[in-house]
Amino acid sequence: MRSFPALMYVSFQSAIRQPFFPITTVVAYIFILSTPAFTMFTLMNAKKLVLDMSMATILMVELAVSILATSSIVAGEVEEKTTTLLLSKPVSRLTFLLAKFSAIALALLFVLLPLVCVLIMTLRMGVPEAAYSEVKYPILWFAFLPLIGAVIVSAGANYYADKNFASTFVISLNIFVLIALLLLYLIEKNSLMINLFYPAFFLWMAGVVISPVASVFSLGGRIFFTLIFSFLIFILGLTTNYLLGNILHLPGIALLYSLIPNFQVFWVEDSWVKGKAIPISYLWSVVRYVFLYCMAMLLLGWSLWERREIS
Repeated sequence: MRSFPALMYVSFQSAIRQPFFPITTVVAYIFILSTPAFTMFTLMNAKKLVLDMSMATILMVELAVSILATSSIVAGEVEEKTTTLLLSKPVSRLTFLLAKFSAIALALLFVLLPLVCVLIMTLRMGVPEAAYSEVKYPILWFAFLPLIGAVIVSAGANYYADKNFASTFVISLNIFVLIALLLLYLIEKNSLMINLFYPAFFLWMAGVVISPVASVFSLGGRIFFTLIFSFLIFILGLTTNYLLGNILHLPGIALLYSLIPNFQVFWVEDSWVKGKAIPISYLWSVVRYVFLYCMAMLLLGWSLWERREIS
């Protein structure tokens, strides 16, 4: 396991330097920032609409990045025979899978933080429900300056120090957006919904859960196969309670229900819509579910991979 930290670091760097990582983050970032514009064309509760749209965006981005990153650094390396070189060293296959999984879990935090921060800023800016609604447009500077600063720093690092633009941009964006949120917090301390980090943590766990599932499919070394079946598992995971909840007593259904990750447990809408506190007992039960499910999937992937040659 001494090679675990080095392999995890290399895998993390490999994940965040993929072009889809900064592109997906920036697209979601700008979309969340623009969600108040959609409320002008609806008769719904504007704040609730912004929260639901933004949280759904964060969930989808976490899942998409998790699947794409797993396909890139697991299926991609198997397909390109990079794993043959790695496993010729004193690195076990279980260590390889654990390092990849840990790297993706860490990388997902670098997607989550800027999106939650821009959501908090967007809500503080104000949601226009009518012509008389107060909107603090100067807060847009707190949202856009981190993007501009990250682009400048990344371009300079790429030009002068030959650093990878994508990875530098991701790290710079996280640093700058946290600084911007801290400055805004010092100015608007009592008006920011900092508590949104709590339900967003559940969305991060949803992205973590899909990663070992994608890694099981990735061991075949086919990226397209991994993407299709991972998104299929995600769709099934959204409907397991509806499809299987009433027939768990039938033979084999309980096993099938336990194999498909249940993504409904991560959608704690009452916490941001009705302001209900999420019980610590529920958080603990979800964390335990994520840990046990991920370990089971990783052990399944290891047992399948241990029986076959990769060369």
